[in-house]
Amino acid sequence: MTTVLVAGGTGTAGSAAVAALAAGGHDVRILSRHAPAAGGVDHRSGDLLSGAGLADALGGVDVLVSAVNGQTKATRPVFTDGARNLLAAAESAGVRRAVLLSIVGVDGLDFSYYAALTEQERIYAASPLETTIVRATQFHTLLRSVFAATARVGVLPAVRGARFQPIDPAEVGRALADAALAEVHRDRVEIGGPVVTSMRELAQTWKRVTGSRALVVGLPVPGGAGRFLREGRNLTPENTYGTVTFDRWLAEN
Repeated sequence: MTTVLVAGGTGTAGSAAVAALAAGGHDVRILSRHAPAAGGVDHRSGDLLSGAGLADALGGVDVLVSAVNGQTKATRPVFTDGARNLLAAAESAGVRRAVLLSIVGVDGLDFSYYAALTEQERIYAASPLETTIVRATQFHTLLRSVFAATARVGVLPAVRGARFQPIDPAEVGRALADAALAEVHRDRVEIGGPVVTSMRELAQTWKRVTGSRALVVGLPVPGGAGRFLREGRNLTPENTYGTVTFDRWLAEN
């Protein structure tokens, strides 16, 4: 039985990885800043930026999976300073493998969030631990959040020329678990949802499934971000993974 610590194991992808690993009968621990008072999974508290609690959390661990997120400017150092602290503690604890969740095309867009994630990839790749970086396309949950937020003001954005390959977070969790337990090591894995779809089609799907009356509006995106999307650098059509399409996921959630 393999012991796996999932950093960020209470988040969207992290919790899915925990579920996949637990279903396989493996010993799973969750690392987050605040451990709950009770729960069925071994939950350890630790701070990536200060390093507090990391040594205890990593003791006896075989594989580290990182699905941490830092969406705000204040929390973004978890991708860089936090990664260095976590990997140093993992090396000291004798952890043999690390698996990192990242984003398809992350190094192809000049955007502060993506820049921090790209630096995180470099930190993990330079680690003495056997490391696999799992790059995934955008989650179904992200598109749902975007459309739900803009629908409140009566519109659904459809970036012109933009296509997405959205993926079920549960299937991303399964891919992270697979990488953690793989017999053959791979430096990097890319996964995308089963279908490449225009943003307009995705907006229309959300509108149909939810019964929204919001208007689908085509929007131009200038500059590097627009080129990035029009060129499909956020896609990986040769690496489809899973079967859950956006419309099916919406209907089930």
